[in-house]
Order: sequence, then structure tokens, then C-alpha cells
Amino acid sequence: MARLVCLARQGAENFADAIAIEGPQGPLSYVQLDSLVGELTAHLARQGVEPGSHLAAVGPTSLELVLLQLACIRLGAVFAPLSPRFPESQLIQLLDQIDARFLWHHQGVNLGGLASLSLENGLPPSDGKPLTRSQPVSLILTSGSSGHPKAAMHSLGNHLASASGSLAQIPLAPGDRWLASLPMYHIGGLALMFRCLDAGATLVLPRHRELLHNLRETRVSHLSLVATQLGWLLDARDSEALMAPLKLVLLGGGPIPQALLTRLSHYPIRALTSYGMTEMASQITTGAANDQGLSGTLLPGRELRIHQGIIEVRGETRFMGYYQDGSLNQPFDDQGWFHTKDRGEWHGEKLKVLGRADNMFISGGENVQPEEIEAALKQHPQIDEAVVLPVSDDTFGLLPVAVIRASTPQPGQQELDQFLAPRLARFKRPRRYLAWPENYAQQGLKVSREGLSAALREQLKPD
Repeated sequence: MARLVCLARQGAENFADAIAIEGPQGPLSYVQLDSLVGELTAHLARQGVEPGSHLAAVGPTSLELVLLQLACIRLGAVFAPLSPRFPESQLIQLLDQIDARFLWHHQGVNLGGLASLSLENGLPPSDGKPLTRSQPVSLILTSGSSGHPKAAMHSLGNHLASASGSLAQIPLAPGDRWLASLPMYHIGGLALMFRCLDAGATLVLPRHRELLHNLRETRVSHLSLVATQLGWLLDARDSEALMAPLKLVLLGGGPIPQALLTRLSHYPIRALTSYGMTEMASQITTGAANDQGLSGTLLPGRELRIHQGIIEVRGETRFMGYYQDGSLNQPFDDQGWFHTKDRGEWHGEKLKVLGRADNMFISGGENVQPEEIEAALKQHPQIDEAVVLPVSDDTFGLLPVAVIRASTPQPGQQELDQFLAPRLARFKRPRRYLAWPENYAQQGLKVSREGLSAALREQLKPD
């Protein structure tokens, strides 16, 4: 049986002088990365990090986070990246929840009685302990539908299966360069690191917080985006130059507005979309980008079924369970299926995600899924974003109201009603259309339904 080695060592053996990481520190070859990981492994062991230790890291995507994850794998420790956007009080609570024994903070801050580790070292490289696919290697927070962060634990095998299965739709090789535009404390960002290093590609670390600034300073061939970011890129004054080196964009966050896809089609770039989640180590399905909500075909290493309208998943990428206060809760049925709470259906071999079961509401006795209406609205050539919210009504209980961001002039009620007539049943069509509020400050890349509702509180009151 072939020995299992960490991705840095595998890269040093298979790709040698190819560039593994490029960022503010300059380019690092796979051989250099392997050496740095070995040195940090020895340094962390000297500071008491051992098999089973939970090491929390607070900071944006950086070389330090990459090295810490790879060193934890060699040591048999568990890496838990946390967002620096969390307030200090919440970080302290999370450190206790995940039983963190060690902490690294990008600003050297001490939290919850834990001193921030020093990463400076002068020790000879160490190979650490023998690796197994079943060893836990990461804890990634996911809020799910509860809003309270849960820590999903993944094994080394979960991450490796996610990376290798992704290659079925996204070939990667030495010379390909993928910008780490997603933070490593999200599963998409961590999975991207495994994906690039497993294939011998280059992980390009951001130099700036702004996406466009990064693209202006470095050439990348692959890019992960949500629709909002794609809009920024296409609207940029120098969009032609920014798009020129791109070969592939992976679009997430739901159906992509037809207006954006039409503009993107003018470039020789392969555009893909996917359905994924933290609990499955990122991607589950992947396919050609479209405005129909189709999320592509199932990737290797994953299993998916739809039971009573709800998507259920399992396979090599399925997480180990939720970790909290010393115990691992495994929310699986007797056959190992994880119930996602996402509604879905098959269109041939392609998955269509209909929306969260907990977003659905009843209007006049009929089930209304906001995401279905949003996907239909995004097919309109002038609409860039759409969110559907339920509003109280004395007759029907709740009625759908759409909040839209559109090009000028904004389509009116009659035009949109006619546009949706062949696409949606009458009871699903919004009774009102509201313009995107100027006072809504979006946090992160995804629109918050709760935040949007708060910004439109007065306009959402029943007529």
C-alpha cells in the first residue's frame, strides 16, 4: 500500500521546482514549501502541539495559515481557522467550544488565556507522525440554519477526496494559478488550498482585501466568484485586461443572473457553477454556469439522493461530525446519510437546488419557495439581484414581495408580471417589487435576508 504523505511532501516529490505558493512573500516552490512545513512542524512540537491538539488560527488568508494547516496535518493536530471579523468575546467563546489548546493570532493578540504562538523557528525540519486518511485535521465553522456557529470536523481523507473529485470538472496542473479569493476559515477557501497543492498548481495568495486590486497585480488562470464579485469584475474600467488571462471561473452562491452570463459569454472563459457545503468538504456537484439554478453533475467521491424532496448526502467527502465541548455529534442516519435541509430535484443527471426548506412559507395554503422565484427573476436581462421576502397579509397569511437590483430604468410591475407569467404559477408571483435599498450594508459576499428585511422594515409593512 502506498505511503500517505502530506501535500507539501507530495509536491516536493512530484513537482519539485514548480511554484506552490505565490503571495506577498514572493514565490515558493514545492521543495521550499516542504522545507518550511517541516521547520514549522518541529517548532510547533517544541511548543507542545501534539497529536489530537486543537490549534486555532485567527487571521485572513495568508502563508502562515497554509503552513499551519500543513504542519498540523504532519503532527496529527487539528487546525481551526477563525474569522478575524468575530468580536473578541465571541472568539473567546468559540475557543472554548472547540477546546483550542493553542492559538495563533495574526496580530499577536492573546485570547481566553491562550498566548499567541510564535512562528519564528530555527529548528531542523521534522516529518511529524505517520499520516492516515482517517485522522481529523480541521474544524470549520458553519452557521447552517440555526445562526449559531457549529464546528464541522473533517478528516484528511475528506479533504483529499474533495480535491481529487473536483478534477473531474476542473482539471488543474502545474502552471495553473488560482487566486485564494475565499477566506480559509470558510470551507471553499480551505478546499482551494488542498485542490491546488494536490494537483501541483499555484495557490496565489491575496495581497489586498479588494478583489480587483489583486487581479491588477498578479496573473491568475482560475478564479472563484459569487455573482456580486463577477459584477464588479465585468464593470471594472479595465475589465478587458483583467479577464484576459482567465481560463475558468467557478461561480457560487446560487443561480447567476442572465445579464451577467450574457456579458461573460463574450470572453473565452469556461464558467462553472456548483453546489457544495461545509459538511461535504466543499463541492458536491459541478457543471456549466446557467441561470436555471442547475448545479451540475455529481462529482466522484460523493453520493446524493433526494428523499421526500430533501437533498441527502454521504461519501468520502462527508465530514466526521460537529465538534463541541469535547464530543463529536454525528448527525447521520443509520446508512450514513446527512440530511441537508436543502430542497432539490434531478433534471436528468443535473441537480437543481430549490432552496432551503426553512425559507419556504405558505401563501393561501400553497407552498412558496423564495429561491425559485429569485431564480426566475434573475433570468430577466435587466435584473442583477433579486431576493424574495414574505409579507403578512390578512387574506393569504403571507405574500411574496421581491426586492430587486436592476439596471436603469428598473422594470415595472406589469412588465415583470408578464415576464414571470410563463415561468411561475400565479400564487408565486410577487405582489410588489421594491428597489434595492441604499441603506442596506451588505456584510460579506452573500445577501442577508434578515438584514435586507431590516433595511426595508417600513416598506414591508402590509398594505
